[in-house]
Amino acid sequence: MNIDNISNKKIKVGLIGPRDSVEKILKVLENRYDNLILNSYIEERIKDAVKLFDLCQTENDGIFFTGIGVLEEIKKSKKITKPYETIPRSGYSLMSTIWEMEQKQIHYKRISIDVVPDNVLYEIIEEFGLSFDKLHTMPFSVDYNEDDYVKQHIDLYEQGGIDVVLTGFGSVYRQLLDRGLPVFRLYPNNIQIRQNLEKLLYNIEAKGIRSAGIAIQIIRLKGFTYESLCQYDDLKKRGEFYLELLEYVREIQGSLFAYAREEMIIFTTRGEIENGANWIQFKKLMTWGNQMNTIFHSGIGFGITAYEAEKSARKAMAKAQQLKSSSAFIVDGDQIQGPLCEKDELHYFIKVEDKRVLEISDITRLDPSYITKIQALIEKTGKDTFDSEDLSTTLNIGERTARRILKKILDGGYGTVIGKESSSLRGRPKNIIKITF
Repeated sequence: MNIDNISNKKIKVGLIGPRDSVEKILKVLENRYDNLILNSYIEERIKDAVKLFDLCQTENDGIFFTGIGVLEEIKKSKKITKPYETIPRSGYSLMSTIWEMEQKQIHYKRISIDVVPDNVLYEIIEEFGLSFDKLHTMPFSVDYNEDDYVKQHIDLYEQGGIDVVLTGFGSVYRQLLDRGLPVFRLYPNNIQIRQNLEKLLYNIEAKGIRSAGIAIQIIRLKGFTYESLCQYDDLKKRGEFYLELLEYVREIQGSLFAYAREEMIIFTTRGEIENGANWIQFKKLMTWGNQMNTIFHSGIGFGITAYEAEKSARKAMAKAQQLKSSSAFIVDGDQIQGPLCEKDELHYFIKVEDKRVLEISDITRLDPSYITKIQALIEKTGKDTFDSEDLSTTLNIGERTARRILKKILDGGYGTVIGKESSSLRGRPKNIIKITF
């Protein structure tokens, strides 16, 4: 695929990872794409790459991670909103390194190797007829950091279990090299670099096409507090709301239509709705509503057709109307996001097809949507312990419902009581439950 055939616009891609991998990628891609701008964000240790991520995501159309370690570390604490790809260390990387060792006449019958998945490793061994006297594998795991891999390699070498180390981590390679161990770096292969960049460019273009999709936003006034002495004050307040709303409509380049006395429909594009800068105006609208005691709900839907977008918007509106305060939700196919602009905003699935979630649902007799919502909550906050009050607040459900959910989780074996808490002298203490989905 030639990027020139995609668009005349310059596409910016951020490379994030250790220096040696970034320089390898730059060398492979040099002068291959006229419309591609590659920006480098270099950190030697995986955990330090997080510091550069926000800048990388802001300045580029897409992100190219040099390896799975960098990607998974960033996913722990950051939300990736731009298209991205990473380069796995596969059989290509392994065979290149073995070829290098053979050229240097390095004995490699007893090795330790990290990052490469076991299934890939054994496929390569079988296909090329490789044989090892000792083979210690350390596939990538989010539960291990670079220092853990360094220690495992060193222990194996000092115990006489291996002759050489193969590593996909830049910082592990440098630490072992500094200690004088025979170590070889598993670099991304040239073919993989080009193939994964092509995938990234395709996804960037696809996102651009998707941004041109239809978006419909429904806004419905719940009503005013009627503290005024006459209808003119209410009419004035309604007029002020419309003026605030028009500023938002202008920002998203939308068309506003009055559908009913208290309901308006906005037609715009998905790209305008997803533009973070436009949410500043929407937040101002919600803030104004709270200050003026004016409650409104909003549902946003995306679709290829106006019918599909409005159908999704109605689903989102139904969700928003379950809350007593002003709120907004987005429905995109089977996914729902909201309440927007709130600290308890979550992103989860309405329709669930994940086998693991369905298995938990069968065992606990919980609706799958509750399970995905709790999973989204745990992923966002990093908190996996709740009492019924915590859960009811964060999921916007009644405390009685929250107690039933926690009981089903406990009965199904996906929760453990780790303590009890009493907020008053009256009533039974609340169980504090660790959820282990």
